[in-house]
Amino acid sequence: MQSTEQADKKLIDQAIEGGATAAKIINADQIVIAQWVRHKCQFGCRLFAKRFTCPPYVPSPSETAETVKQYQQALLVEFRNRHFEDPQDTASQSMVHRSMYNLERQAFLDGFYKATAYGSGPCRLCPECPAEKLEKPSLFNKKDCLNQKMARPSMEAAGIDVYQTVRQAGFEIHVVREKSEPYTSFGLVLLE
Repeated sequence: MQSTEQADKKLIDQAIEGGATAAKIINADQIVIAQWVRHKCQFGCRLFAKRFTCPPYVPSPSETAETVKQYQQALLVEFRNRHFEDPQDTASQSMVHRSMYNLERQAFLDGFYKATAYGSGPCRLCPECPAEKLEKPSLFNKKDCLNQKMARPSMEAAGIDVYQTVRQAGFEIHVVREKSEPYTSFGLVLLE
């Protein structure tokens, strides 16, 4: 079996090969979780309840906090220079979700049997999510997800304060004021 350092380097290299611009191992206690983040999803995102990787289908911030306590470290992954106005952005968002799933899977195969990934933003694995058509969403509807194997909640959907977490880890992040500005996304894989 390979050493932890070798496994960490392998995951970082795989993140870069999968489209990330940077990745680093952080301590799990650097992950900031707050209830207000979930409120921003619920009251600020037009896709609330329209993706199975968004609230109300994902763990609450308190459930996320309990989960994160069970880990020592995580892989934080940066995807820089993405553009809202680029017609390829949906494909780019799908790439982030696929990359995070692949990193979780590789971590598991490398001995991190508790590996759990979080994506960035609303899931774009399918052109249209069956959740969009639900009038009374419940957790039981999640069985209708067309990509259950690969779909993961975003960090923010689960209550993770992405801005504070990535800044504490030494990454730059800023609020995008115009759709024409490039933006940066982050994913996370909890490792143990």
